[in-house]
Amino acid sequence: MLELQLRKDLSANSGDINKMRQHQALDTGHRQQRRRHEPDYRAFQTRLCLMLLAVLLLSTELVECALRNVNLIIEPPAVRRGQHVVLRCMYDLDGAPLYSAKFYRGQLEFYRYTPGEFPNTKVFPFPGIHVDVTSSNATQVLIRNVGFGLSGNFSCEVTADAPLFSTATAVDTMQVVELPEKRPLLSTEHTRYEPGDVLRANCSTPPSRPRAELTFTINNMVITNVETQYIRTIDNLIASRISVKLQLQGVHFSSVNPAIYNGVYGLNSVYGHGGPIYAPNPNPGGLLLRCSAQIGDLYQEYKEIELGTPQKDPIPARGESRQA
Repeated sequence: MLELQLRKDLSANSGDINKMRQHQALDTGHRQQRRRHEPDYRAFQTRLCLMLLAVLLLSTELVECALRNVNLIIEPPAVRRGQHVVLRCMYDLDGAPLYSAKFYRGQLEFYRYTPGEFPNTKVFPFPGIHVDVTSSNATQVLIRNVGFGLSGNFSCEVTADAPLFSTATAVDTMQVVELPEKRPLLSTEHTRYEPGDVLRANCSTPPSRPRAELTFTINNMVITNVETQYIRTIDNLIASRISVKLQLQGVHFSSVNPAIYNGVYGLNSVYGHGGPIYAPNPNPGGLLLRCSAQIGDLYQEYKEIELGTPQKDPIPARGESRQA
């Protein structure tokens, strides 16, 4: 009986060992199968990433080809108050259709051109902006009767049509100005001076915006010790005034500085007669007082006064005798 029991136990253990070996073989097969599939999954991930990258690069190239060279040009960049200005939005769609062209003052849209809609132009209310619709289109906007409130940044936003709908924006700055209507006004206390005399002079310009900067020169030498005033008018313009009180010295009458500005207006003056040139001093020993007014590159004018020396009778030489 004991022997029979031992045989049964050994047979059972042997069966268990066989089952364990079968399970181990199955596990090994599964692991090997997983290892065979893992390289395929990783390869799929790699191919997918490469495809996505290729699509992204292709889309970028298509966007660049569809819309490029977007620029905004404001003509003129400095416009006088009450005049009109043209905003030109230049762009190259490279064969792609236009979806829309939008114009902004700051962050607010005031004009839109959409060729696929009817009407294809839309004007949005904006204080001080008066769009001439008949002279505006997909590449330009004409604004009439501009005011000071329009000084600042403008932009145009261009969008290409489907399938890419690529968008690009360009920005430019407008300056609304009011230039002086006349040349500076210059006055002195006397018309003739000699060394030791005190020169008192005033110069002023009509109101403008921006304000004009004034300078005094004597025989082409800049006078720095001056008093400057800026007076604001009721319509928000600024009049400039400059005064000088100077005791004249011999150097002011010297011919060491023989060159002076000739009577020619500035290159960009509203009177427009070309740039300054130099000429010999026509009044050696005298004074040429000049007041120059300038507003950046927009306005350059001057007024000058020629101041002589007092005329005196000749004094006979000492010890000279006259014969009858």
